[in-house]
Amino acid sequence: MFTKWQSVLMGAVALIGMIGGELAAAEATLDSGDGTNSTVIVSKRLDFDYSKHTAVFDGDVVVTDPRVRILADQLTALFNTNNQPDMITAVGNVRIEQENRTAVSDRAVYSIRSGLLVLTGKPKVYQAGNVLSGSRIIFSRDDDKVKCEDSRLLIVPGQGGGTDDLMKLKR
Repeated sequence: MFTKWQSVLMGAVALIGMIGGELAAAEATLDSGDGTNSTVIVSKRLDFDYSKHTAVFDGDVVVTDPRVRILADQLTALFNTNNQPDMITAVGNVRIEQENRTAVSDRAVYSIRSGLLVLTGKPKVYQAGNVLSGSRIIFSRDDDKVKCEDSRLLIVPGQGGGTDDLMKLKR
């Protein structure tokens, strides 16, 4: 069970690499031992289905990592036959906060194998007063590219940052 639990956390960390409230019923911590590399996933419920190779964090999900914070109504991790995370899906009021950049959408899907993070459902990325929006925003982990379909980019002069910072994917 520890291996599968650790895989869920590593999958969440992989999602985090792309981009409070009451004590919840489910809380998981992955710590490197030095206290600087901890990831905590908190939700109201956590359901594992070993036969379907899934773990579902449901209700007020908060993923906190030194590099990013993710909030969603639900986060689902799908595993391959080797019990390694294959795909991570966050749905409902998705918010990804990283340094001075925030992405919001109805749904975020991260494929670990392809390295693609796809935001859909009114996705927007905010940074330094600039706003990128469209019908679908796709971040590519491996080549630091961003693709936005039906795009609209609002650039606010004098706010710092700029489009280079907005488009660069932090790892």
